[in-house]
Amino acid sequence: MSADRLDLEYTRITDDASILCRRRDFPRAVNVLQRRSPDARRWRSAFRTVISAGDQTLDGARRQWFAAALRELVAHVPDRRLAGELVIDAAGSGSQVDLGPVLPLWTARDLWSHADHLELPMAWIAQVTTLPRSIRAPIDTARVVFDCRRTAEAHRGCAHVLASVLPDTAIIDEAHGGVDAPTREALDALRAHQDSARRWRELAHRLLS
Repeated sequence: MSADRLDLEYTRITDDASILCRRRDFPRAVNVLQRRSPDARRWRSAFRTVISAGDQTLDGARRQWFAAALRELVAHVPDRRLAGELVIDAAGSGSQVDLGPVLPLWTARDLWSHADHLELPMAWIAQVTTLPRSIRAPIDTARVVFDCRRTAEAHRGCAHVLASVLPDTAIIDEAHGGVDAPTREALDALRAHQDSARRWRELAHRLLS
């Protein structure tokens, strides 16, 4: 037995995937994923490692085989929610590997309708993600969902920063009419970021429904 043989039953899948990707042994890396039961933590992390490395490394016939193998793998993931998250992970990493029609298919017009219900102008959406030129053209659902979540997280981070510098009694003082102008402005900004985070998360959720 080779000293550097990977014991697939007893090693961490994330470690196996990283080692094989560094060796550019993508057939075995895919096999590691095929042999383990999919889960939302280590298996998902290993999948991200494999698709990102293969997308950056492979071309020609090897790339075609790689894409087909991962499409088949995702198609057989029993948890369809997890399968969708894999496609979103791939989009977020910048991968160009086509993983098949896992997520709902929407047009830019559909996106506009969803956004309008949440009072999110399309001009704002165009600032954070890539949209097709035609209103009738399909959007890249995975990419748009990833960018909506990323934007929501940015607003949530801003809200946390504002909350950390506000006085502990700011909300109580506001209710009693005893806050100064800077504190009131900070509270208004905090709530605006919280509301924006909610709307961007809701848009991502609607696109996955």
